Amino acid sequence: MPYRQSAKPQYAAQRRTKAVPKPKLVPQQYHSPVNPMLAQEGKRVNIPEPTKQEQRKYDGTRAAVIKDGDTIRLMGSRSWKNDYGPLHPHIVEELKNLPVERCILDGELTFFKKGTDKDVFVTALANPETRKRMGVESKLELFDVLYVEDDDLQHLPFKDRDEILRTLVPSGLDNVKVVKTVTKNKEKYFDDLKVKQGEGVVLKEEDSPYRQGVRSPEWLKVKHWKDTDVVVVGWTPGNGARASTFGALILAQKDKTGKLRYVGRTAGLKTAELGTMLKKMKNLQTPKAPLADIPSDVHAAGWVKPEMVITVKYYERTPNQILRFPDFLRERPDKKPSEATIEA
Repeated sequence: MPYRQSAKPQYAAQRRTKAVPKPKLVPQQYHSPVNPMLAQEGKRVNIPEPTKQEQRKYDGTRAAVIKDGDTIRLMGSRSWKNDYGPLHPHIVEELKNLPVERCILDGELTFFKKGTDKDVFVTALANPETRKRMGVESKLELFDVLYVEDDDLQHLPFKDRDEILRTLVPSGLDNVKVVKTVTKNKEKYFDDLKVKQGEGVVLKEEDSPYRQGVRSPEWLKVKHWKDTDVVVVGWTPGNGARASTFGALILAQKDKTGKLRYVGRTAGLKTAELGTMLKKMKNLQTPKAPLADIPSDVHAAGWVKPEMVITVKYYERTPNQILRFPDFLRERPDKKPSEATIEA
């Protein structure tokens, strides 16, 4: 395509003339929230499909890079409230090396165990002291480009956007990378990630445009286990060693009518996490159950306002949408309760 062929020389020329300031209107898109394109659930059988390109799925926080001259923002793209940049200055400094004045990129702010390729979930708002104590370092894994200068690239096929993105991000950066795109031996790559305890992959149709705010079948996430976001609506009494805390969290998700439905209970928290979680729930305690229907076998010690979102992994769902063997993974302060839905 002509755009792809002319991209690098055009951007290089702009870089060379940067010393001569010229008045330029800032396009409105650089001040408007970006609604990320989302993936639907896929299966292993989708991996070898020839039109799908494969990328590693990182266990991090979705973030949009907004570059406007030397001003760099690293925005939590789901809520558009948090700029993570000040907490990750090493990433911001490397983003200043991009050879364009303005661009908007899509990526995942990811934490890795120091000196390894193992990603672990840590909230993007974690301060340097917390990261040092946990032995993790933050990096930015980029996988898409929406705008460059005054050009809207969202209509371009993914394979073209992927190539353009690689012309924008200099090689050799320590903290900003472009996610590897795999087109051959995709099943082997998926299996190798499992050995490394990677979360899974995202399959992207090579001709798919970028669809803001859409959970599209053109992107499929295939994981080594299933996980979902749920709302904590209460807790059950604890017994034995847990008599002073609680037994399990009562979980709910919104159905297609917007009502909160019971989807299970999880007791997968570590002993050190129980007291902290109980304190948070008591701060949100309410006398009335927020559920549309309460199953007869659910006996709550307390109900909670539906404001806290967590992620659980699970084996499968029953026909009435109850999660089988849900296990607590982490809290999700970056998610809204409205995002915790029963997926079709």
